[in-house]
Amino acid sequence: MPRSSEPGEDGWREPIRATSQYLGHGLALAAAAALFGWVGSWIGARVGQASLLTLLGIMVGAGAGLYNIYLQLIVRPREERESPRRQ
Repeated sequence: MPRSSEPGEDGWREPIRATSQYLGHGLALAAAAALFGWVGSWIGARVGQASLLTLLGIMVGAGAGLYNIYLQLIVRPREERESPRRQ
């Protein structure tokens, strides 16, 4: 006999889903900053400006990551609310 589903039984899934979404945004931001920092360091080592280009790479990566978060959390939901619903 299948178990009956009580109203609060699956209530723990929504907070986990929301938390994992925001953790994903944070990890994407950190990964972008790290990747661009590494590329800046790699290029800087070849041209003799490793510290400057590493810092510049981290700043560009962080900016790109923050822009991505802005698009995902602000722009996309706004567009979904304003667009006519297709059926």
